[in-house]
Amino acid sequence: MSTKLYIDTMSINNKTLKLIQNSHLDKTEMLLNKLLKDADMSQAQFAKEVGKDASTVNRWIKNNRSIAWENAEKIAKVLGCHPVEVYQPSMSVNLYLKVNWDGVATEMPKDEQYKIKIPFEFYNPEVKAVQFDAPGTSTDGFIWLFDLHKKKKIDKNCIGKVCYMTASSEFKKNNNHKLSTSEVIGKSNQFCPLVGLLKPKGDGKLQIVNSYSNKLLNPLCDNLNYNDFEYAAPVKAKYDPDLIKL
Repeated sequence: MSTKLYIDTMSINNKTLKLIQNSHLDKTEMLLNKLLKDADMSQAQFAKEVGKDASTVNRWIKNNRSIAWENAEKIAKVLGCHPVEVYQPSMSVNLYLKVNWDGVATEMPKDEQYKIKIPFEFYNPEVKAVQFDAPGTSTDGFIWLFDLHKKKKIDKNCIGKVCYMTASSEFKKNNNHKLSTSEVIGKSNQFCPLVGLLKPKGDGKLQIVNSYSNKLLNPLCDNLNYNDFEYAAPVKAKYDPDLIKL
């Protein structure tokens, strides 16, 4: 099974990567063995599919023989994973946020939250996953990933990009009285994170618009300064979760 990712990243061409032990598993169980279990595939079936004899596969699993990159690519094709997952385990995070047309990121009901696999090249402890609930669009159901580097208020690459954004304490204080007005889409009594296109106005000000309609998400999203943001991070990847194998 393949994973279609909308990214711009460098290809991995290291020919000498070696199999490492997955510290999250029992010390006697190697990563390749876990991948076989996840794929519900026997060693004999795997050996046949990958075109290797059983003794070679057994040595791979026991970590007695390193796996060349060319073989990792074959393994990945058979098991439906990324070649690097042969050497390094993928990570999962809890998906609990969704966004619809108003751009407001809200928490899903507990029974709808679930864990998703984050491709190894996108995982870090600060990654934020959001699912889009936008029927009629090409991204409906897609999961978007954002890096929330909280030491940086605004990522330098966020202007002109779809971003995950939160309001600064100063902005909240100055605009709290407007939350209950009918003009604010969502009619929330609290400031929620937003996902939208962070667009420059040309006069040093910023606005947050719907990336499809180019309209303001709500009246509070116009004439913004950098100080109005707690942080803003551009999307780093987006993908269809149906193509990700957990």
